[in-house]
Amino acid sequence: MNTRTLARWLSLAMFMAASAALAQVPVDIEAGYRSAHVSGNEDMYRTQVNEKSGFLIRAFTLQTVGNEGSLVDHFRIDGSDLGTGPAGSLRLDAGATGKYRVRLGYRRTNFFSALPEHANPLLGQGIIPGQHTYDRNRQMLDVDVDFLSFAKVSPFIGYSFNRYSGPGTTTYHLGQDEFLLGQNLTDVDHELRAGFGFNTSIFTGSITQGYRRFHDDESLLLTGPATGNTTAPVLGRDITASGIARSSHDSGNTPFTNAYVTGAFNPNLKVIGNYVRFAAKSDGSESESDAGSFASFELGRFFNGLNESIDSRARNTTWRGGVRAELSIIDNVDLLAGFQREHRDLSGSALINTLYLQSVTFGGADPRDLAVILNTNNSMTRTEDLANVAVAARPGPWTFRVGASQTEQSVTVSPDLAEIVVPGPSQGGAFSRKIQAYDALAGVAARGFSLAASWKHDHADQPILRTDFIDRDRIRLRAGWNNKRVQFNAMAEDSSPRNKDPNFNYRSRIRTTTLDGGVNATENVRVYASVSRYRADSHILFIRPETLTLDTSFHTEDGKSAEGGVSYSRDKFTLDTALSRFRNEGTYEFKMSRLRSRVTFDFTPALGVAAEWDRDRYLEALQFGNYEASRYGLYLRYRQ
Repeated sequence: MNTRTLARWLSLAMFMAASAALAQVPVDIEAGYRSAHVSGNEDMYRTQVNEKSGFLIRAFTLQTVGNEGSLVDHFRIDGSDLGTGPAGSLRLDAGATGKYRVRLGYRRTNFFSALPEHANPLLGQGIIPGQHTYDRNRQMLDVDVDFLSFAKVSPFIGYSFNRYSGPGTTTYHLGQDEFLLGQNLTDVDHELRAGFGFNTSIFTGSITQGYRRFHDDESLLLTGPATGNTTAPVLGRDITASGIARSSHDSGNTPFTNAYVTGAFNPNLKVIGNYVRFAAKSDGSESESDAGSFASFELGRFFNGLNESIDSRARNTTWRGGVRAELSIIDNVDLLAGFQREHRDLSGSALINTLYLQSVTFGGADPRDLAVILNTNNSMTRTEDLANVAVAARPGPWTFRVGASQTEQSVTVSPDLAEIVVPGPSQGGAFSRKIQAYDALAGVAARGFSLAASWKHDHADQPILRTDFIDRDRIRLRAGWNNKRVQFNAMAEDSSPRNKDPNFNYRSRIRTTTLDGGVNATENVRVYASVSRYRADSHILFIRPETLTLDTSFHTEDGKSAEGGVSYSRDKFTLDTALSRFRNEGTYEFKMSRLRSRVTFDFTPALGVAAEWDRDRYLEALQFGNYEASRYGLYLRYRQ
């Protein structure tokens, strides 16, 4: 952080604290400086942690309460990690009791990714990071105003702004080679909404009508070597690019409606209805201009350049509606039943004009500029009906629940023939799928002890998508024991989706176990610890795009984590320290350890200091991403 930025944030913190002190309103602020030191792969550190050196407002709260009946009788501002933090937020809540309430929230987040092994065909040459990277910022603003002066109806309006932008790198396959491109992306969303909530003796609910507008802009330029990622010639000719330039623009809008209502007709019956609908549409344009020496097996030609323009349109109309009833049959026994339907219509079209410049056949004859025009239209209609029923009972300390549900899916896909590259009827058509599910739960809780077990089984008649399951079982066990001195919790879960169809041969098993607990050793000392393990094993058939032959994709993970810590608090002094370790074996092996320590001391009821020390260490199998990082923070605390 440069001197000017540091001075700006420091001035802001001093101004807020001084203003609050002069106004004699409650304020709580912690601000100071953090120093970060990284040895090893700094890109991997930023991808995982991303905390930098600089001035930081760790926490800030200003709150005041005025006289009832005044224009503003309550006002509060909360801030966290403002300054050099990768994610900061600011919240404001103000209003007058019984008249109005204003809520404003602002969030800023930096997203960074530069993994050495991800999308990196040159890793064997020791070139890092990979070729798919980004360094982008997201800024989000939400404003909501509630009008509370009406007895039964409460109107509200709201506005949201979301901007995601920044540079990155990506790869592009062109002319039988792959090239590294620099990328610049800007996505902006605006949303305006209005509606009202209502509350009568029988009915409560809310209706919201909104409108969202967005636009996305992306530009790509050749930044990598002209030879691309593959240096081998094609039919004796080197593939090179002297220039690649792509730009695209998309814009669209989405009106949406959201409503729900709850009817409490008597103490034994409650009915809940919901309805959501949105109709999104977008239009896009894209242009491309390339120069170099390329080849195309589809055309059977070499060519020296390419000009392309694309105009596209997309539509997505979706609605979902349902009703749910809760009936108390007898004391502590309830009947739950519901039905929900979701319908989605997707359609899209694109007109693609491609001009191949100075093309010749692989034999070197017939030089010409070759134009290819492709007009595609695609659509998908999907309807899903879900019906469920369950009975829940709560006799004394026991809890029981049994339920069943059925989901019927109907999908119609109409792809454009020009886009089908894999033969077979699975590219389009009408599909139906029925899923039946059964679940049961039993639990008991008494004298601080709790024990619960749940089971769920899903069965489908046939898959539609490649990752759809035929059978899936899930078992979950929970146990706990809590009193004033000791807290203990345990959880185990096993899930196994599978699809034995020979065209998919999909099988997966995911197992998770967790143990955690804490002991209040004395009035001032607390010790806590947790251990967990995550295991996953899956395989599925897939088609290799370069040869169109079947192969099997395997993925395994076995992760173990352990964490422990001690906290001590007495009078003006507090200490919190924790150590965590995580190790993963399988497809992607790595080890990670993190040490956290924080000390606070208050000189007076209004003034104190806080010190932090954090240490991270990351090791992976290929060692390209290894790093060690230490951070030190010193902060001034002020309260009144």
